[in-house]
Amino acid sequence: MPIPAVATWWRFSPAQLLEKYADRTFDSVHGTETRTFADLKTLDIAGTNKRHGERYQPSPVYSLRRLLKRLDIRHADFSFVDFGSGKGRTLLVAGELPFKQVVGVEFSAELHRQAQENIERYGKRRAGAVVSVHADATEFTLPQDDLVLYFFNPFSAPVLSSVLDNLLASLQAHPRRVILIYLCLPDAHWLDKLTMFRRRATWHNYVVLDTAPPRH
Repeated sequence: MPIPAVATWWRFSPAQLLEKYADRTFDSVHGTETRTFADLKTLDIAGTNKRHGERYQPSPVYSLRRLLKRLDIRHADFSFVDFGSGKGRTLLVAGELPFKQVVGVEFSAELHRQAQENIERYGKRRAGAVVSVHADATEFTLPQDDLVLYFFNPFSAPVLSSVLDNLLASLQAHPRRVILIYLCLPDAHWLDKLTMFRRRATWHNYVVLDTAPPRH
């Protein structure tokens, strides 16, 4: 699925130069392997949802760090969940902040194992725990904590719809605050069912939704 084009001014801005530098140097600095893309066609994945998955590509480091820091939350009160976490770069970046826990959900056993290796090598953890879970996103049970949920276009609409249904059922059973971050949202209508959320921000290619009422 094509990623929406980024505005020309952003591609050549100082921030984008920092983004490219952070992406290029992240693995060499930390001894990890997160940068290489992975096509799902080359991976052995059980279940019927493989056809709805998108290839693994790493999240941008510089802008993600900025976004997570500017959420204006007490990170220790929140668990962070990355759906389609791949090799775990997002988990490593989120784990630099003192979240209660950082959890990645990945249905490829190969990518899950790579994420586990990267987590073991990464030395900047402040989160209470950073883990990769080998599971189908539609079968994952959300923690009952306040949540920050992250999606970097990991799968197509049918799987996302099921994941969001599970989220809404979880919120009905255990009301709590949830912040949802979607990077490179292909279609705004994909999130229409989240009627209890408000759009908090649109920043570069990130869309941020929040169950909390607006501040006055």
